[in-house]
Amino acid sequence: MSTPPRSNRIATPLLALALSLVGMTISILLLREHLTVFEGDTAGSLFCGGGGLFDCNTVAAHPSSWLLGMPLPVWGILYYIATATLALLAWQLPACEAAAAAGIGAVLAIAALMLDAWLGFLMVTKIGAICLNCVSTYVLNVGLAIVFWRWDRSFNEAREWGALLLRWSFTGAASGFKIAVAVVALAGAITAFTVTRGAVDELIADAQDEAAQLLKRMDAEPPMDMTRFASLPAEGPVNARVQIVVASDFECSFCRALAARLDAVRAEFPNDVRIMFLNAPISSKCNPHVPSDFHPHACWLARAGAAAAEQGRFWEYHDLVYRTLPQSRATETDVRATLGRAGISAAALDTCLAGAVADSVVARDVRAWIDLKMDSVPSLIINGHLKTGGLYPAALRTIVRSLVAHPS
Repeated sequence: MSTPPRSNRIATPLLALALSLVGMTISILLLREHLTVFEGDTAGSLFCGGGGLFDCNTVAAHPSSWLLGMPLPVWGILYYIATATLALLAWQLPACEAAAAAGIGAVLAIAALMLDAWLGFLMVTKIGAICLNCVSTYVLNVGLAIVFWRWDRSFNEAREWGALLLRWSFTGAASGFKIAVAVVALAGAITAFTVTRGAVDELIADAQDEAAQLLKRMDAEPPMDMTRFASLPAEGPVNARVQIVVASDFECSFCRALAARLDAVRAEFPNDVRIMFLNAPISSKCNPHVPSDFHPHACWLARAGAAAAEQGRFWEYHDLVYRTLPQSRATETDVRATLGRAGISAAALDTCLAGAVADSVVARDVRAWIDLKMDSVPSLIINGHLKTGGLYPAALRTIVRSLVAHPS
């Protein structure tokens, strides 16, 4: 046998093409998630969870999710464009060139699996969270490796690498097909890379501008007295160089994302950053400045946080809501069911909620939020200077690093 049976020659590359298209679709979703996280929000699509073990946001925020200044999913898109191109070429080209295309596809798929193994290892051992969207591409890559390897093994012809890469005739149906596929693939790759590069550059520029403006305002304006926030739940040294008050809503996705960024900043500068938490529930049930009940669980979550603080477990509660539970489960029912994970006594919490302490704490925080004209969540006060609407993650890192290096 000199060539594979025609049925295999059609079915096998079409299967590789189908796997490549599915992989490309998932990579586009992953790219959108990465850019969303890079912008400072939380992502949630397909299998992406917003907390616990299966948390795409934590994975996307990790440095290993970037390669050469670009999110890994854009390289995944380019990879799937390449495998789709090779599948199409192996379908229509002469056997000697088809064999070369199948061989290249097998090598690319095996290389992708090696990278997948490394990324999977990092997720389990370093990041502590698993992105199921990423794992689904790993499964697809196993399928592609098997398909291309079996397709490659089915040829007896010598692989003509030079012919595949260098033979570009403008005559004949096969040559025309080869040129058309190459042009479409190149255009797709250039578009994917250019659009992503532009989006990343724009976000970086916005973050740099935001950081520069806030640092300039810090130099020009007198700070407010930060001792007024001394009664808030706090973590970090009392005399830290960088004092940050975060006005936050436990049901807000941007607040959840900012909490993760603040955790990262605290981990990077444990002796130089202090975080204080101010309740700002976006619900008319407990916030008279809000016209309607935008976040129906926000008031109860804020009151429960105040009750957890009475047990000395506020930050454990904070991490339970923002880290352990997915965004969709930030509800009274789910929090009550998981209080034990944070070492919080449900009975003591209910006793506190039945009294006036939790309500008074939330009311005090809401009054401060209104008096300071924060108007949105999340909002920050950094060393006495107000920034409403949160910050780009890159801007937050820049500001903290600058204040640590050059304290006023």
